[in-house]
Amino acid sequence: MRSPRVLLVEDEALIALALTDDLEDAGYEVAGPFHRCSDSLDWLGHHTPDVAIVDIHLRDGSSAELARLLRARHVPFIVFSGEKRDGRLPDAFQGARWLSKPVSGRQLLDAVETMVAAAPARRLTLVPAGAHAAI
Repeated sequence: MRSPRVLLVEDEALIALALTDDLEDAGYEVAGPFHRCSDSLDWLGHHTPDVAIVDIHLRDGSSAELARLLRARHVPFIVFSGEKRDGRLPDAFQGARWLSKPVSGRQLLDAVETMVAAAPARRLTLVPAGAHAAI
């Protein structure tokens, strides 16, 4: 079994690096971080993550197209943004788990762990940091 794969889409480099470290330390495989929607969509052309963390505003614009694709693939995702949650957001983000910046690494990991626990068992086994998954 492999570690759950988290797609990380965040345009702020320092935040992305901190999140990557927190996720990897907790035993997750991180895809990214991607700073542009186009790069994450390219990656999704060949891969499917178990869960995703998505900022709304990226270097090349909105991540609404990414959110729509994740929904179409039934990939749970967290909207991680400094944007206020209101009715003006694209439908693709409505009803998603929302974490407003700033948030502690623990809060984010708790949200990811909740999504992983609810995901289909066929794909996921959390491997403790420093351990290797059996193939």
